[in-house]
Amino acid sequence: MKSLEMYLKSNPEDPKLFRFKFRKQVREQVDFFPEASFTSVNVSKLVFKSSQQQALCEYHRKGKGSTFKADTAIELFGMGFKGESVGDSKQVAEAPEGHLHCGCPTREVALELFLWKTTRAFSSNPKLLGRSYTMEELSKLKPSTRTFWNKSIRDYTGLQVEDFLSPDYGSDAYAMRIALTQLHTQVERLKALRAPVAVELIFPDADDGNYSGNMLQYGMEMGFFVTSKQLEHYWDELKAKRKVFPLPLITRKD
Repeated sequence: MKSLEMYLKSNPEDPKLFRFKFRKQVREQVDFFPEASFTSVNVSKLVFKSSQQQALCEYHRKGKGSTFKADTAIELFGMGFKGESVGDSKQVAEAPEGHLHCGCPTREVALELFLWKTTRAFSSNPKLLGRSYTMEELSKLKPSTRTFWNKSIRDYTGLQVEDFLSPDYGSDAYAMRIALTQLHTQVERLKALRAPVAVELIFPDADDGNYSGNMLQYGMEMGFFVTSKQLEHYWDELKAKRKVFPLPLITRKD
């Protein structure tokens, strides 16, 4: 575990620090080192790099060469191009931009890893009230299923892959950013629909009397809490840069 701590505190995108045995454990054990799933897209890509230096999603790692299929005009397989199995790292060429060597989009695989590592589900059985479950294996999800599932999550929440993946995952600051981003999405959608509503967001100054000057500065630097100015700045960034798309509703035919 010391190697993992060193990895987190240094350059998390250095494959020499993130050794193969750790990457394998991250892929196979849902509770092991969840930080690898929400640090960045590039770190998530490292998780799927094999000992031959070929980056494959878990579905293709567990499958056979015949499962490598490129998307076509008539069918979406969830793979931008046809991947290829190799037996030697010398045979590994650079994958096309934004993809793993199996042909799967890097951002889609990163979001799948994040959801697998961080999501817990519950049973409707009243005898199991309060007990949560994790998905045992990551290898069961087909690339095409992954593509539609991820797209649905992004469409309805307005969140992008990079919104989910952040080193401060689990903090109040992270939760506030996620909530504000979703709020911005829904407000913009209401405007586009010409809904008769008026939404004005105000960020009053918080009472920071309980914090000393040094503690306040430390908190701002480490992101342990968020000030009203930080929230207002983030909201302004969303209004200026975030493009909001309408819900992907299908047209009903009478």
